[in-house]
Amino acid sequence: MSSIPPHFIGSSPSLSFRYTSSLAYSMEEPVAADECDPVVEGGLGISHPSLVPASQPLMVPEVLHSNIEEAFRVVQNATERAKAFKDWFHGFANILCLLGSRARGNPEDFQRFSLRYQKLLKAEMIRGQLQATYAREDSDRLGRSSSPLVREGYGRAVRTGLWMAAAGVRAEQLRTLLKEAGALLENFEIFPVSRPFEFNGIRPDHICSVEEAALRVAEMAYIAPLRVQLIHKSNTHLDQIQAQLGRRGLRAPPSECADICAESMMRKIDAGDIQGALKLLNKAFDGEPAEAVKAGLAKIELSPNTLIVPKGTDPLTDSTPQQLGQLKETYQRCINHDADSVPFFTESLPFYLEQNIQVMRNLIGDIMDFCQPSMPSTICGDLTEALVSVAELVAQARYRSVTSDNLQGRSQDMERLYQSMQSIHHVIRFQNDWARRAPLLDEAIASLVFGCAQEPAFGLTPDEAGALRTHLKVERAPHAMALLEQVRASLPEQISIACLANGYYETPTLFREPLQCDVVTHPQLPEQDLIIMEPHPNNAAKPSVWAHDPVALINHIFACRPDHSRTLVIDATLNHLSERQITLAMLAAKPHIESGRLNLVLMQSTTKFMQNGMDLASMGVALNFSHSAYWSEYRATMKRHRMYVPEDDEGYIACLLSDGNRLSSIAYLDRIRGNTATLRALLNAKIPPGHQEHNAYEVCLNSDEQTVYIALKPTDVYLAQKLGKASGNEISPGERDRVNIDLYQHRFRPAFRDLSAVDRSSFGFNITNFGECGATVRVTLGIEEPELLHEYSRRIIDLGASLYAEAFGLPDPNAVLA
Repeated sequence: MSSIPPHFIGSSPSLSFRYTSSLAYSMEEPVAADECDPVVEGGLGISHPSLVPASQPLMVPEVLHSNIEEAFRVVQNATERAKAFKDWFHGFANILCLLGSRARGNPEDFQRFSLRYQKLLKAEMIRGQLQATYAREDSDRLGRSSSPLVREGYGRAVRTGLWMAAAGVRAEQLRTLLKEAGALLENFEIFPVSRPFEFNGIRPDHICSVEEAALRVAEMAYIAPLRVQLIHKSNTHLDQIQAQLGRRGLRAPPSECADICAESMMRKIDAGDIQGALKLLNKAFDGEPAEAVKAGLAKIELSPNTLIVPKGTDPLTDSTPQQLGQLKETYQRCINHDADSVPFFTESLPFYLEQNIQVMRNLIGDIMDFCQPSMPSTICGDLTEALVSVAELVAQARYRSVTSDNLQGRSQDMERLYQSMQSIHHVIRFQNDWARRAPLLDEAIASLVFGCAQEPAFGLTPDEAGALRTHLKVERAPHAMALLEQVRASLPEQISIACLANGYYETPTLFREPLQCDVVTHPQLPEQDLIIMEPHPNNAAKPSVWAHDPVALINHIFACRPDHSRTLVIDATLNHLSERQITLAMLAAKPHIESGRLNLVLMQSTTKFMQNGMDLASMGVALNFSHSAYWSEYRATMKRHRMYVPEDDEGYIACLLSDGNRLSSIAYLDRIRGNTATLRALLNAKIPPGHQEHNAYEVCLNSDEQTVYIALKPTDVYLAQKLGKASGNEISPGERDRVNIDLYQHRFRPAFRDLSAVDRSSFGFNITNFGECGATVRVTLGIEEPELLHEYSRRIIDLGASLYAEAFGLPDPNAVLA
């Protein structure tokens, strides 16, 4: 069989099935349009072979007509961002065209395979979802604006395009259910949510079926079957509610939103309403490109260009043998990268490459087994393209290691690898869901924490592990904050609550006036009913941070009040679950769990280190240890409040937590901790905590040896000079924030524009990211090589020296002499 690109007929040959070089198809011979025996439908010649399982090859090639290239020119001519999301636009539009053709040609088979097709549409929408944790200018600068599927803001509080589109779909569904009374919805804002929420003491009315009477009187209503909350537009706090939804992690997650949209699109395609399916995404676009994208999508129809789909393969469910062969060859190039096999370039690969490739191997295994029982052509093409990029970066990294000290190039290589790896992990998540073979999350977590019979967890005997396991219930939610709120809602309303110092800044806002304790031996802690602590606090806005020992806390509260029943939440997000510190905490808690006096919740956010830097799935998980005889009501309430988590998200996290990936994940976290210590030492040598001379910045105090944070702040001497104050004592908190924010936006961030370090609203990623935290600047390290850490240190110190000189009218020590 010969390898040829997609074969085109007609006056405009520029259309391709997917704008990637690796998606070549195999045919015995190029087929002319008149040899395809097209069925005339609506004046267009379109052939419609019956859709059969991937194992049964199609007998004839399929001829589709499309004007995607012409439609895209509408976008291209209207926005400068067009190039960045061109691949996404073409891929998404082509999938719609193929599905439209199938629905017209063989309705029975289309409906029979509709769930599979829905997964494919969903994957396209998730692939197009912009990284919401990136600031817009950084996403544009790094080529991450693969689509305009983000409406506003960034971070967890963002109203993403998929979320807005899902809200539009739910509104349309509600109008259909309400029939003549559908106009009532004009009075409400619609929020796809993970669970019902209250605001300012107002609880929503729970509606199990949509009834006109309920909507007429409700100020807030939660409709359980659709998981949406309706809030009357007369509510004057809508903006605050939007912010609360984000902070509390209660928005429906991206995967669920994509599912909502894909399911509705499939219904419309099945009904022959292609334009209606396209319009469902209108709310997903905002800003400069929005109208152009809408106009471009609206022009897509099944004419006049012609695309021939490869003979013997259904691209919606399977890949050609040639595609799979190319995929296998490219995968082998990535994983068989031993330096000895490459002449001359004998240096080992940088850690960031080795670690990412090893994680990929852990999750994929044998590539041909991974592709079974089938893999859609578009998915195969995406994976091959990403692997080609990784193979090129391997060669480039080895070249740079012996020929270049170009730090900018190395930094940009990391960003390109990160983007390629995210594409690979997206395929891993899709394919495991498509093949329904992802491991179970409960089993993956139990194996990680307790080990197995052949290899028990470090520090746990098999008997101890077995005893603890009998009391374990694994909980999950779309976000860790939502999970914490679920725990709180499952406890009695009138309880005393304490939070240990320096924890995540939004945690205390979930509770009414919690007791704030600086140390684990605080005398009032033993009296509390609910205690929340972090072994490694992560509030970088604090000028001073220290660690908390969970074992010391457990010993203290039970030594003082052994008879008191309590809940202890340990936010272990900055730990690995198999670490010694976690094992010791479980051992200290074990006798109190068995006595029924302790309900232990080990909680983690999966958007941090658990994903090894990929930032693809939004979830919170918890290991909840409680004796069922004593905590039966709590367990029942937790079950009643349990939130929906998409299966593909859960399966992806379970893969990452599996035994085969444990060592790679630990190495990833260890590298970040090591890089943090290295950069802190470099900065401490020049701008240590408390210094006041020759530099505008000082490092904030942090005695936690395993921290992943470095915080900087302007010195009091610099601030006083800049604000015209006599001393730092005269500077208000608002003035500190204002000066630091201005410096961060206009001086700090621009100093790193040529590197891939970015402004991020979260942490735990491959590449260093910064954040403005009011009076401080947060620096969260990635897994870079030491040379880049030295460069970060040099730029921070040089910037501080220049700022200091400007404030005091001194010569700039970093000025370049003519």
